[in-house]
Amino acid sequence: MRTSSLTPSVARSSCAALPRLAPVANTSRVTPRGVVCSAATAWDSWTSYISKHRADSASAPATKSELDYGREIAATIRDSAGSFKPKYVGTVGAAAAPPSAGGAISDFKLSHVGDINLNELPRDLHERLEALAYVQLKQALGKPNADLDAASISFTTTDVDAALCVSGVTLQQGLDKTALIAFVATETERQASWSRLEGLILHWGATDSPGGAWGLPPQGWAASPNKVIDAGGAWQCSFEKQQLSGPEGNTAVYVLLLQVPLRGILKAGGLVYVLKATAGQNTRWLKDEATKKDFFLDTTRFPVIKV
Repeated sequence: MRTSSLTPSVARSSCAALPRLAPVANTSRVTPRGVVCSAATAWDSWTSYISKHRADSASAPATKSELDYGREIAATIRDSAGSFKPKYVGTVGAAAAPPSAGGAISDFKLSHVGDINLNELPRDLHERLEALAYVQLKQALGKPNADLDAASISFTTTDVDAALCVSGVTLQQGLDKTALIAFVATETERQASWSRLEGLILHWGATDSPGGAWGLPPQGWAASPNKVIDAGGAWQCSFEKQQLSGPEGNTAVYVLLLQVPLRGILKAGGLVYVLKATAGQNTRWLKDEATKKDFFLDTTRFPVIKV
């Protein structure tokens, strides 16, 4: 069964239901376009400042201390340019950065997504999961064929060789903001005839910062599918297993949608979570492979859609 047939019902937490997922046409073409903002570099800005300063003060020759100060600033800018990272990194179609020896810390990627053809998904695994996550967001918004600005972030997990893509947008109505978030996971290596992600569960809560204490999310959140358990100090939401056809045959992917009001602790914080894999007799708690800690999702960084 393809992901385009996803029509799960909605779990509630004293809230309105998520929009029903609409079918996605498989005849459209892939036309994602990366959003890249062109901006002057730090060196260009410094050169412009120096030129203007000299023009304004041409009558007063620069002192040696002023020249040395300028050279020091210029050297600092050059040294820091290589490590500078914008708020959103990359574009649609860009492969995830390879992990370094110590593990790469994932960062958000802002994408402008057009039509997605489920029969012609990218071969790169992370790009494929991103595309599936975008499809879930479009379906939930009831606009499967519309363009969408969304942010996504990719992870790998501890203990089980698995990849996780999380994509989201912020829906704003008046002063109220709600995050709509799609989670898509799959195994990167199969070591058995059965998937070690069977019965996958999102064990999650809210926090004010990375590494902060776990807390409950604001009331009014919803999950799809509607398999939710109060875990005492956290919530557990089950993923839905789907079969995806690809170059290597059918692949099991696990999909979950959350709709969470950005109130209280989530005005400036984010979600904290781990994945609970319950396949077989052993329960595995999967964390972020890059940090060996709980996953953190900064919900303040999603693009805003006014509704």
